[in-house]
Amino acid sequence: MTTSDGAVQGRTQIHGTAPRNRAFTVVLLGDGFTAAQQTAFNTACTGFVTALTTTAPYDRIGRAVNIWRVNVTSTDAGADDPAAAGGTGATARTYFDSTFGGNGIRRLLLCNSSTVLQTAAAQVPEFTVALVVVNSTVYGGSGGSVGTYSLAGGATEIALHELGHSAYGLADEYAYYAGGNETGHDTHPAGEPVEPNVTLKTDRSSLKWGWAVAPATALPTMSNPNCATVDARPSTVPAGTAGCFEGAHYYHCRAFRPEHNCKMRELGNPFCQVCRQVIQARTKVAKNVCALTPSRDAVYRYDGSGTSWTRIGGPAGRLYAGGWGLVATNPSSGDLYRYLGTPDNWQYIGSAGASFAVTHDSVYGLTPSKDAVYRYDGSGSSWTKVGGPAGQLYAGGWGRGLVATQPGSGDLKSYLGTPDTWKVIGIAGASFAVGTDTVYRLTPASDAVHRYNGSGISWSKVGDAAHSIVAGDI
Repeated sequence: MTTSDGAVQGRTQIHGTAPRNRAFTVVLLGDGFTAAQQTAFNTACTGFVTALTTTAPYDRIGRAVNIWRVNVTSTDAGADDPAAAGGTGATARTYFDSTFGGNGIRRLLLCNSSTVLQTAAAQVPEFTVALVVVNSTVYGGSGGSVGTYSLAGGATEIALHELGHSAYGLADEYAYYAGGNETGHDTHPAGEPVEPNVTLKTDRSSLKWGWAVAPATALPTMSNPNCATVDARPSTVPAGTAGCFEGAHYYHCRAFRPEHNCKMRELGNPFCQVCRQVIQARTKVAKNVCALTPSRDAVYRYDGSGTSWTRIGGPAGRLYAGGWGLVATNPSSGDLYRYLGTPDNWQYIGSAGASFAVTHDSVYGLTPSKDAVYRYDGSGSSWTKVGGPAGQLYAGGWGRGLVATQPGSGDLKSYLGTPDTWKVIGIAGASFAVGTDTVYRLTPASDAVHRYNGSGISWSKVGDAAHSIVAGDI
């Protein structure tokens, strides 16, 4: 029941075409599959890929998700199934020590998360989320730092639900914990849940998903008439209607979900539109395009097909985007806000700057006087100084993702990853563009395009005259 009860065999990429350093990466690891059962694990992984890429919103963004299979052998097949939680009492010697019966609930399938995360990192260092596929037909799964799912009927539905927890921080939308009539779960305690798909509020102006609710839809949309149990009535509004439906987050009353049904409430259903928005935004698909209206009164995001766009924010001064996400300046104050994944959900992260640049792991700002470069620390409004004066910032996927011009000479310097460590890599240009493989330069006279060779200050001509240059995953 430890790592001595098996061995890691290796990794295989089974889906996706996104650059590894920028992709949303899912790692599937097997537990309770003996050496002779690895083909069964491979088949289960193929089934997961099929389910993911045919489920909205992944059916539009699936190619940008990289999926890896990590084959791991176990001494025994299956998982522990404690009798105390209603199981058979079986035990199995497996690499990740998977067991049903977490918190006394048989369906709660747990494993040694630390070993899973260490194994995933060793095999696929850039992984985003790890899911353990457990070789048992007993129904079960769980979400958290690691997701798990068994090979019970509807296994891939369990997998997608648990992925919603582990990768996107989505809450369970069902209104029970252990069955439906359990004590202590009648009314949700005070305190707004942090998850984006459950709330205690029904006021339209402060509702997390107010953007999705039609003006004519009543709030709350459905209220539970008996808080002693789950409200099992059918929806009183058409399927897909966004509103506030009472019963969520393991409580019969006071907690609300966005739609009557959703994959986070009951398997076999689509993700509701709020969950789809969160998934699409947090998967950070390179093809996402956002735009600021000509009058700068609203921010829109392209929906991915045709000419459909979704409004995600109000007035803005300027937009900046990259692998880390989308930020915008306030048109009046210049303060910086980060988009949190659902329309009109933005967070203040810092005060005004001369310019900003978004890399794959953070956002950088140049002070209004251009006398210092700062890096956002990742929470609140805390920033760390990483460099001195600069003329202009450029960001992309190459290296640490950030380059800047010297304010006097215009020479280009690359940030090396620790405060005040920069390296000059080239002379002045009319502009620069940072790609995933290197940096490009438009000469001061705009008569040629040069490519950085990767060391020293050596560049090679790759094109003739141009008006402007851009680089990225095009």
